[in-house]
Amino acid sequence: MPRCLHIFESGFQCIIETVDPTDFCEDHQKFVAFHAERLEDSGWRKAFLRLVALLLLLLFLIPLFYSLRDLYLGPPVKAQEDW
Repeated sequence: MPRCLHIFESGFQCIIETVDPTDFCEDHQKFVAFHAERLEDSGWRKAFLRLVALLLLLLFLIPLFYSLRDLYLGPPVKAQEDW
């Protein structure tokens, strides 16, 4: 008989037997109600996440822009004459 799939905090598996090998015993089985309809995100949450995404994008792209501008469009560096 297969054993319950519950793992204790100590790392040991529950020793109670179950009928189905992918199931929990009666002591560890918890029923969670499943709602078929999808919960809609609020408009404020979507706007906030988009604002945070925009700020993070700007936070990383602005320094990259200035680095590339200084690297490629800056004044040329004079070569050393002492070679």
